[in-house]
Amino acid sequence: MLEKGNVTYLIGKDALRKSESRINQFNRILIITDINVNQHCVPVLKEQLPDTKISDIIIINAGEENKSLDQLCFIWNELTRLNADRDDLIINLGGGIVTDIGGMAAGTFKRGLTFINIPTTLLGMVDAAIGGKTGIDYDGFKNQVGLFVFPSCVVVDPIFLSTLEDIHWQSGFAEVIKYALIMDKDLWHKLDNRKYTEVDNWNVIIIKAARDKIDIVEFDKLENGLRKNLNFGHTIGHAMESYYLKSDNAVTHGMAVAAGMICEAWLSLKIFALECKNIKIVIEMIDKNFNRFDIEEKDIPEILSFMKQDKKVRGDKQNFSLLRKLGKAVHEVVVSDELIVESLKFYINRRSCE
Repeated sequence: MLEKGNVTYLIGKDALRKSESRINQFNRILIITDINVNQHCVPVLKEQLPDTKISDIIIINAGEENKSLDQLCFIWNELTRLNADRDDLIINLGGGIVTDIGGMAAGTFKRGLTFINIPTTLLGMVDAAIGGKTGIDYDGFKNQVGLFVFPSCVVVDPIFLSTLEDIHWQSGFAEVIKYALIMDKDLWHKLDNRKYTEVDNWNVIIIKAARDKIDIVEFDKLENGLRKNLNFGHTIGHAMESYYLKSDNAVTHGMAVAAGMICEAWLSLKIFALECKNIKIVIEMIDKNFNRFDIEEKDIPEILSFMKQDKKVRGDKQNFSLLRKLGKAVHEVVVSDELIVESLKFYINRRSCE
């Protein structure tokens, strides 16, 4: 168990069982989840916490397209119908979409209800459920509206991973790779250039990656400095994700971040002279785990237009978090549109980094 500020973290095998006394001290317990998690993970939670009485379950639709104002209003309406108050506990049970929108709902309803996050996906366990970022997509832009509001507790238990579809293992693995590249060379060596399907020590990997996120959030809770390093791969990645949101071929967050990491590794080469051999190692690892998007050079202007809405834009200047070397990132690096375009061409055309 870790106590960081006002947040308690329970991480690793049997974390869910260890959370029972904390959960049961509340007057009433409400779960926010999605339709898939309700089917596959709520039974696991009930089995692990047999003495916990769940009063009600609010079920939203699954998928990134449902991280929306409509679904947020639906949750508020349900909380109103159920007469939820500040003596109640909200459990956000699910992946990043659930913890994002559920955290925003809890943080704003009646000016704030206590909530805990219990992530059920790899991405949620190592990234989305930790750090107090909540929000929704708006007007076609990723995470356009939201706020920082921290859960009282985060429970990371690998027991839920047995319920995951393969695509969600893959999506979360992008964030694990990110931590290895920006701050944790030991984690990079533990990954050992393997595919996510070949990793066998998930409990160790999850604990290590989650601790990386907790440590950096504790140092910079509101993303004023060092926490911005966590955006490596996300500046271009979020633009890619927004680009695909408008189509019938929506992609996972991890797929988009993987694409972003290739482009931003190339930018690191150009701006910080990161060794080409290291760029090749990074790209080989990502390509081993993710297929490239089928985008063309004619799509680049539209992707750039999505980037202009990124929260890191300051006075029309695009700020990036890039790699100075493997295991060390730097933030607030201004990159020109011309270089961004070249990085996307590098991705599309599979050019050599030399």
